[in-house]
Amino acid sequence: MKIWFSALVLLMSIQIFSQSRVTGSVYSATDENPMYDVEVRLRGTNHVVRTDRIGYFQFLDVTPGHYVLDIKQVSYAEYEQSVTVEEGTKDLGIIYLQYAPQDVTVGLITLTEDELASEESGAQSSVGLLQSSRDVFARTAAFELGSFWYRPRGYDNKYNDVLFNGVRMNKISNDRVNFGNWGGLNDITRYPRELTFGIEPSDHYFSDLGGVTYFDTRPSNLRAGHSFAYSLTNRSYRQRLMYTYNTGLSAKGWGFAASASRRWAEEGRMEGTFYDAWAYYLGVEKKFNDNHTLYLSAIGAPTRRSTASPNTQEVFDLKGVTYNAYWGWQDGVKRNERVRKTHEPLITLTHDWKINERTNLLTTAGVQFGEDSRSRLDWYRANNPSPLYYRKFPSWFQNLNDGDANHPSVLAAIDSWQNDENYYQINWQELYNANLLSPTGRASYTLVADVNRDLTTSMNSLLRTELSENFVLRAGVYYQGVNSSLFRRLEDLLGAQYALDKNPFAREYQSGDNDENNPDRHVLEGEKMQYDYEIAHNQIQGFVQGNYSVANWDFTGSFKLSNTSMQREGHFNHFAFNDSYGKSDKYSFLDYGAKLGVVYKIDGRNYVTLNAAHFTNAPTVNEVFPLQRLSNRSIPDLKSAVINSGDINYILRAPRLRIRATAYASQIKNEIEQAFGYIQVGSTTGSTYNVFASEIMANVEKQYLGTELGVEANLTTRFTANVVASLAQNLYKNNPDLYRFTEVPELGDIEGLGGTRYVGTTYLRNYRVATSPQKAASVGLQYRDPKYWWVGISANYLADNYVSIAGARRTEAMLRDPEMPSMPYPEVTEESLRRLLAQERFSDEFMVNLNIGKTFRIGRYYVGLTGMINNVLNNKNYKTSGFEQLRLGNFRALDDTNFANVFGNRYWYDPGTSYFLNMFVRF
Repeated sequence: MKIWFSALVLLMSIQIFSQSRVTGSVYSATDENPMYDVEVRLRGTNHVVRTDRIGYFQFLDVTPGHYVLDIKQVSYAEYEQSVTVEEGTKDLGIIYLQYAPQDVTVGLITLTEDELASEESGAQSSVGLLQSSRDVFARTAAFELGSFWYRPRGYDNKYNDVLFNGVRMNKISNDRVNFGNWGGLNDITRYPRELTFGIEPSDHYFSDLGGVTYFDTRPSNLRAGHSFAYSLTNRSYRQRLMYTYNTGLSAKGWGFAASASRRWAEEGRMEGTFYDAWAYYLGVEKKFNDNHTLYLSAIGAPTRRSTASPNTQEVFDLKGVTYNAYWGWQDGVKRNERVRKTHEPLITLTHDWKINERTNLLTTAGVQFGEDSRSRLDWYRANNPSPLYYRKFPSWFQNLNDGDANHPSVLAAIDSWQNDENYYQINWQELYNANLLSPTGRASYTLVADVNRDLTTSMNSLLRTELSENFVLRAGVYYQGVNSSLFRRLEDLLGAQYALDKNPFAREYQSGDNDENNPDRHVLEGEKMQYDYEIAHNQIQGFVQGNYSVANWDFTGSFKLSNTSMQREGHFNHFAFNDSYGKSDKYSFLDYGAKLGVVYKIDGRNYVTLNAAHFTNAPTVNEVFPLQRLSNRSIPDLKSAVINSGDINYILRAPRLRIRATAYASQIKNEIEQAFGYIQVGSTTGSTYNVFASEIMANVEKQYLGTELGVEANLTTRFTANVVASLAQNLYKNNPDLYRFTEVPELGDIEGLGGTRYVGTTYLRNYRVATSPQKAASVGLQYRDPKYWWVGISANYLADNYVSIAGARRTEAMLRDPEMPSMPYPEVTEESLRRLLAQERFSDEFMVNLNIGKTFRIGRYYVGLTGMINNVLNNKNYKTSGFEQLRLGNFRALDDTNFANVFGNRYWYDPGTSYFLNMFVRF
């Protein structure tokens, strides 16, 4: 018996002695004191511990393998470290957390995406995502310059990839991201699993020109416990409530997380706009053992919000920068015609398989569905009801009266704009009266909605394996199939009995029926009208990446191969097109890409990195089908865009000083750009007609050159300074081809393709690409008190911002007299062309931002109060963006000063000072 007992004690002693442990201590880098009750997680296990009074933590019974240590604490930057565990004790020593109060100023990302979610351009920005970046330049630029529409390097939003559990969120229509799909879920999206900047290698995807953001929404990656936040702001919404709860992984391997938010405003800071948004997240995770984990995630954000109009300078001078033409009074309530409703939930199921100590396979199946609709007023054989109809402008009456600014009609228009709300806002009662007085019950005015219903199915799998101590291989395959149903829906008859589904601009010899299979159709509320079609879009992509490390060098090579196909099927037989009904040709594009990343470690603090990339991107649905609402046709010789890019960086990561200095160059060839609007063809003296057009510039070449500098210095233990500067030159580098697609045929259309015309070469070489200020600088100073309050201020300068140009103005066709097509207008001179075709450069502007906050602990509760004020000086002269109207389609119209003022450039202005106040409680 004694022998058996001794053997048992010996066996237990051996087991206890051979247990693997991971230990360490967490200290504040600000005052070098130990930090108590900090959450420390060993990602890849269900181990979560908290530090004791001396900052010490330990993990027991850890299976040998490769893990990621994750440390999160309110007011401090998240800390991650790769850890290899072997038998015995792994002591990580003292870990210092950097005090970063910005990490508790939740909400700024939401504000950025809300303000920039413009349907009219590519101005929607992903810069808010960069706030989570550890890159000095990207993070500072996002916090300080992002609220003023600055985008690093000026790339279009379509060049940023966003993935949720491997599911790509970029829309097939234009490759841009709708951040509203998860707006309000800041607790879930605050810390992306990966965020790359530019063309640097990604561990999860062959990223595009602007980088990739990868969200992993499993509960074990989120902070455990409760979180409640309430916010006040004067941006697109006024108030926000947010609650999140995460159980963390239990001893049985189960984890549950949920988050919900509500954002609302009866009226935002732009007149006549409202905001009504909810958001939800649910995550369920089951860790079966050390090798297999399964997790289900669902996100959604049902949203209703109204939008504001871009205006000409004449309108801004009359009504100010918060004026919005899209609303009017109805029964004592402000009603906005432009309302966007979205709800496109995403559900993913992910299997994380640890095949062995060196190999991991991550597989996700996902489905996204829902509806995105955008309403607007429509009219049939009636006057344009918009306050922005050009015949209401004082400049129009001045044009009719030989430029006489004091003519009674001009003065009367000015008075109406200043004093008659039924003149400068929508007169809803007048629209109802017109419909109610119709003897047949036919509507003259209706409210319609352009609807997009997507059903997206996705499957992706990513393998990571360590082939040796120096070489890591990653290989992924991604499939995404999208079926889009797009149509116009009659929302409100505005008192009428029915709407007639005909086109009022049809010629005498045309039926005018939007669907000749159902002529003279009477449409009721909720029914489809004007257009109805589907898009089938499929993409499969393979991705391989190898990372090799030797001595002071790291080399990463990435490759992609993808196939993209798309096809349109029309359900209406439009009167003007012989190819509107039925299926189009199927368009397929085979794309490839290669990247190289090199890191040279001079020492433990100094690095030099080099990145280079060459790849192609298939055109989007909007580029393949320029007039997709009405026709299957496309432009000739469709090609994928070709992208070349490179950058070289110097990086310093010292305890008190962080620097990144960068020089970069990017070239895009074979790109396609699209613009919509009415264009006047002919002269202002008789031979003119107006057509609604989709204009396509094909074979566009662009060049992006620039330098970036980001510096963050801890001047003392309490003062930190930030300096960011960017100098860019973004240019068109060739003269593209211009095509025009219209609803009615034009003289000069391509034979057999009425409504399609090759306009000619548009001379754009060396014009600026208008996407963002091309010069920007920010200098900031922050005081951080050891008692956990802070105050910071930044001075921001933005320059070299340009209006987006209209290609049609810069063609030879614009110079020709319609009465003598072979001859230019006699008054055309080189001086007049230079004057009229010069690209407008906006004024340089200076902005000041302020932030302040306090965090403290009450027992087990962490409480924070934060505030941000942007544009403290209330600068309302800053034009964030703008575009030339297509309407001025010939030289004589452009050269007529009064007429040109009527159709002047349209702008968006920064409305002035904004604030965001936030209170949160976490436990």
